[in-house]
Amino acid sequence: MVADEVRALASRTQQSTGEIQSMIDRLQNATSHTVSTMRRAGEKGESTREQSNQAGESLDAIAALIGTINSMNAQIAAAAEEQTAVAEEINRSVHHIADAVDGVASDAAEGAQTARELNGLAERLQRLVGQFRV
Repeated sequence: MVADEVRALASRTQQSTGEIQSMIDRLQNATSHTVSTMRRAGEKGESTREQSNQAGESLDAIAALIGTINSMNAQIAAAAEEQTAVAEEINRSVHHIADAVDGVASDAAEGAQTARELNGLAERLQRLVGQFRV
């Protein structure tokens, strides 16, 4: 009876050892899978960090370009204002010249009329002087 109990105990010990070994194998597989997953996560984290750095550099470059564009826009606006001022001055000068030309044309018309009148007076004077000649 003791031998039967020893055999039963040995059998139970062997069965428990097998169960424990099976648990250890599953635990090792799970640990190996976890390590592999962590390694991939680390690689992805590194890749994400590199991409974040590149995105940051790109955003810095974009910000610099926006600053340059804003500066150029300010220069263009200043040049446009200057051109507007010059165009207004030219417009004033053209109006002044047009007024002067109108004045000259009016004076020329008056001069022509005066010349015709003087011509008529000269002819009349010549006739009158001709009457005094004998």
